[in-house]
Amino acid sequence: MKDVLIPSALEDAMSMQAQAERERQARVILGDSERQVAEKFAEAAKSYAHNPVALHLRAMNMLYEGLKENATIVIVPSTAVESMQLGGLAGLTALTMGLGQDAKVKPQDAPESQPNGTADSEPVTPRVLVS
Repeated sequence: MKDVLIPSALEDAMSMQAQAERERQARVILGDSERQVAEKFAEAAKSYAHNPVALHLRAMNMLYEGLKENATIVIVPSTAVESMQLGGLAGLTALTMGLGQDAKVKPQDAPESQPNGTADSEPVTPRVLVS
């Protein structure tokens, strides 16, 4: 066997080609994933088209999950609020107030005071904007 030395320019070119191939494969995988997601959304749309109650419940669940995850602002179109029959702004306010209670810190869970004597245990109260 002989020790073969590859010129550095050729080595760089081969490295760039391998990197380009990895990027191409990543894009193909991402594109396939996007296609699969689109197909699932199309299936869901067909299900919801014939079941408005399921769509209504899903919309309410999405709103709840968005607020529950300590989101500070959720923008909800006014048509969605009307279709959910949450009682307009009063219903949304009640919904966010109830969720704000979940976010409060219990005294035993409160962090110790900061050096300046303040504790940063303020609860995050979700806000909903209706457009």
